[in-house]
Amino acid sequence: IVGGPTLQTAIVGANLGPVSTFAAAAAGPFTVHFWAPMSKWLISGASFMDLNRPTELVSLTQYSALTATGLFFSRYAMLVSPVNYMLCSVNIALFGSSAWHLGRKINADYINPKK
Repeated sequence: IVGGPTLQTAIVGANLGPVSTFAAAAAGPFTVHFWAPMSKWLISGASFMDLNRPTELVSLTQYSALTATGLFFSRYAMLVSPVNYMLCSVNIALFGSSAWHLGRKINADYINPKK
């Protein structure tokens, strides 16, 4: 934390092309705008790893919340300053994977229930 600004200044000053540009970005690796979405990829990744999870193990309330979170925060990421494409992409992934689980759960429990 203490050495972050010094390291960022050194990388930007080294003129390393895309690496320096990325390090200097308003939503780059020296800001929370980068690391918060990166950690959120773990939630999206876990959801993608379980795409074939049995519907008995899928929570309707949990996946409703995750689907809504992905939807709302995808839009939010485009409205904040700086525009945070990393946050938008992770929330689109979260929305897609959670909506998949939610759709399967609704289909299994309410549309085509097994008797």
